[in-house]
Amino acid sequence: MKLEITQTAIEKLNEIPEGNMIQLSLDRGSCDIVNNIYEMKVVKRRSPEPQEKIIHSEHLEFIVDDDFEDTYDHELTIDYRNHFFVFKNKNQIFNNRIGLRYV
Repeated sequence: MKLEITQTAIEKLNEIPEGNMIQLSLDRGSCDIVNNIYEMKVVKRRSPEPQEKIIHSEHLEFIVDDDFEDTYDHELTIDYRNHFFVFKNKNQIFNNRIGLRYV
């Protein structure tokens, strides 16, 4: 998967304390295919479950569902604007109000 993180998002994500990772879990109950992630969860670093995998980008670790890449056509840019994260690719903005929650 091509996962890009903009400089503004990197600056915000670098505030996460050492020993943690970012979990991106799809909301299976959502009927909206492009807005099915509402928050990024900061969790303690762990090994992935059988249905998960880890994606590395910009020295950050993301733990995602196996089908995460398919949902975003294997291309995602994470940006940070107006106090929210924005998920987009070259064709569209998927969600522009994603929060960050410590679990």
